[in-house]
Amino acid sequence: MAQKTIGILGGMGPAATVELFTRIIDNTQAEIDQEHVNMVILNDPQIPDRSNYILENGPSPIPRLIENLKKLSYAGAEVAVIPCMTAHSFLKELSYNSPIPIINAISVVDEYIEKAHPRLKKVGLLATNGSIESGVFPGYISKEVITPDKVQQIEVMDTIYGEDGIKSGNVSYEITRRLNDVTKKLVEEEGIEAVIAGCTELSLVMSDEHSEVPVIDPVTLLAKKVVEIGNNYHK
Repeated sequence: MAQKTIGILGGMGPAATVELFTRIIDNTQAEIDQEHVNMVILNDPQIPDRSNYILENGPSPIPRLIENLKKLSYAGAEVAVIPCMTAHSFLKELSYNSPIPIINAISVVDEYIEKAHPRLKKVGLLATNGSIESGVFPGYISKEVITPDKVQQIEVMDTIYGEDGIKSGNVSYEITRRLNDVTKKLVEEEGIEAVIAGCTELSLVMSDEHSEVPVIDPVTLLAKKVVEIGNNYHK
């Protein structure tokens, strides 16, 4: 497998984009600069909200996403990654219109579950309303995907989009505690055996340390996939 220049289609949101970049560096075996992955990062926070569009409350982000994929290609990217999990709801249309291939981060998650948790039957999903409404995770995950009830989903959305949520810069333990409470309820009532941090922002505050069950983090898994493709080796 030849080394490739990776394009990150970011800005959804900026902190999550930085986090993916950081985790790519952290998962790279490098002693000098030249051993790191060659990347092009496009940070466009003006992309319309993905959940709002899916729920018919806002304009489509798809035209701008396609435009940005073309910009990444013009800048030299050979493969694209999209840190925003909700944006994967449009992956088929984006792939059809993209000049470069796009790594499916949710398929990467499924591959990991099959290898690391082969006996797992039920996996919880904490994600945006848009991701849940679109069915994008069950569409690519081979296990049974369990989501919170309406009340708990309101809590998840508030931790992400609320006035004092993650998108406003709050990554305190209080946010972690609230999400762990939602996870705990899914364990007790639905019998989930692991939970997916299915919105990129959630990866900033969720970890095994504070969870009832293993946390499956798409951002870290995507970072490792980028290293694999970009430099053709694993850490």
